[in-house]
Amino acid sequence: MHVAFLCICLLIAAIGWNSLRAWLESGQNSEQSSSLWIIPLISISLIYERRLLVFANTRFLPGGLVLAAAGAGIFAASFSLHDHLARADANILAILGIIVCLDGAFLACYGKDAWREVRFPLGFLLFAVPIPPIILEPLVHWLQRGSATVVSLLFTLLNVPYLRDGLRFYLSGLNIEIAPECSGIRSSFALLVLVVLLSHFALHSTWRRLILILAVVPLVLVKNGIRIVTLALLTIYVDSSVISGPLHHHGGFLFFGFVLAAEGLLCWLLQRSEISI
Repeated sequence: MHVAFLCICLLIAAIGWNSLRAWLESGQNSEQSSSLWIIPLISISLIYERRLLVFANTRFLPGGLVLAAAGAGIFAASFSLHDHLARADANILAILGIIVCLDGAFLACYGKDAWREVRFPLGFLLFAVPIPPIILEPLVHWLQRGSATVVSLLFTLLNVPYLRDGLRFYLSGLNIEIAPECSGIRSSFALLVLVVLLSHFALHSTWRRLILILAVVPLVLVKNGIRIVTLALLTIYVDSSVISGPLHHHGGFLFFGFVLAAEGLLCWLLQRSEISI
């Protein structure tokens, strides 16, 4: 079955090569993430780590061919609808089709028992599908507005005088605007991926996993707000070059660490609640 599955994977890769190459190239300038290619590597690693359980009881399952055919249909639709979709949208549909086809091929080659053992790694592959612009753009705008609300709240709590006009803030000696680049969409996606992995390994109950994952949303907004307010106050009261310096352009990992620590603490508390039960 290994040989059959490998041959199917090579065939899918050959047929979808142009789409896969476009996916890799578009990822370099994606607002979502520049490292989508890491997702398949993580899935493969997770399957390899459980290989003894995954391949302990395998058998051919014809029903998997139905799922593979559905994936092939989605892939074919990306070409038949090419004239009606933007190039990016067509490629997103093609990548989704390739993933569904691979999942179906795995189910057909190895059966339900193996499928149960790798449901998470195979489902995790969906993170490799780029978010369509029709969803990504409103999401970025929502993050901008949410971050602006947190910034406004923090300025008020710190008694910092300011005027606000939508996403723009006017302070003494400094005017700032929360641009799309300040929405934190890339760090939000990276955090979501990490938290999903953490919840899978560290927690057992579905509702606790859901709590940990949903906590990403408010923590990302708080992180964005703290970062913007910190940069603004340092610029006004410490050094006017901070706003254009390395802390602004390359210091995001410091604030990302704050969110990771908060998620880690929440995960620990949720683990304790499982143990106590």
